[in-house]
Amino acid sequence: MKEVTVTIGRQNGSGGREVGKILAEKMGLPCYDWEIVEETARKYGKTVDEIERTEERARTKSTIYFYGVPSANPVFAQQAEVIREFASRGPAVFVGRSADYVLSDRKDVVNVFVTAPMADRIKRSAARNGISEKDAYKRIREKDAGRADYYLRFTGRTWGDASNYHITLNSGPIGVEGVADMILDYISRMKSE
Repeated sequence: MKEVTVTIGRQNGSGGREVGKILAEKMGLPCYDWEIVEETARKYGKTVDEIERTEERARTKSTIYFYGVPSANPVFAQQAEVIREFASRGPAVFVGRSADYVLSDRKDVVNVFVTAPMADRIKRSAARNGISEKDAYKRIREKDAGRADYYLRFTGRTWGDASNYHITLNSGPIGVEGVADMILDYISRMKSE
């Protein structure tokens, strides 16, 4: 494995987005996060708001499965296509958007999930969003529930389940910089095997 692509799933407020940016910078790779939404909107003639509204509706509808097969959604399929296109350009870091599932057929991908203690997540979310800790807690619970439902709905897998990832890291004790360094160490060890 010469070069790798990294996907980062994350709990809300865990610092996963920051980990992705730090990691991409350290690896000299592009980091795709919001760019996935923007490119999906551009490519398929939609607005970013339309994509967001469709995602929100998908997160709040009850999950329907037929014999264990995840349900379909045009926006999910379109974003998956954009993720695959970005990945075909070369190694990169992908934050969210179920990229671990979308790229699961590739051998050159390392899937990471970032978690953190609730107290740390509340402080990070309150500071980042300029809200009270009570509102941050509510926001975290809603975002996490939405991500879990969305992931289950479109992948048929449980969001945050360690078996879906190569490595799960807690940013609480070591911070986002420490998590990025541990991912780099993991990649280095994988390359040497």
